[in-house]
Amino acid sequence: MLPDLQADIERNLRDYAPCTGLRRIMLCLTLNSIHAVTLIRLQQWCASHGLPTIILAKLLFWFFKIEISATATIGPGLRLPHPMGIIIAPNATVGPDCDLYADVRLVLAHGNPQGPTLESGVFMGDGAKAVGAVTIGANSVIGVSSVVTKNIPANSTAVGIPAKVIANDITRT
Repeated sequence: MLPDLQADIERNLRDYAPCTGLRRIMLCLTLNSIHAVTLIRLQQWCASHGLPTIILAKLLFWFFKIEISATATIGPGLRLPHPMGIIIAPNATVGPDCDLYADVRLVLAHGNPQGPTLESGVFMGDGAKAVGAVTIGANSVIGVSSVVTKNIPANSTAVGIPAKVIANDITRT
């Protein structure tokens, strides 16, 4: 849990560089993104150790309207610049170094117990949704309010309802 949380904090503080000493402490105490990822990591740790997660789940919901299943898998380096209204369904997978903006939904499709899979470095804009057992390839960008219903290849940009790939072989920094 601690290495993942440390990677999350580093990614969420990257926008505030240089960030050392007292400024780093103040940012950790005041940034909603840090509070949200800390609660998420605590919830995931409790779930992996068979401990009750209801209190942490309720805190996440009350403060951020975030709902994350205890069976979801979340890699290190999760970045939540605007941590409000995020839903991650059971059996969904979020790879390392992903960016999820406000109102992102990773949800199940009717009758399919497998959730979406985000590979490493995926960016999902405000209100973007992935529905069902879809895979979004590494370093892909999903545009604001887009709805992903089919697999998206790596290094692509997808927009629209349903999401369509508009660019391939993109490079994100």
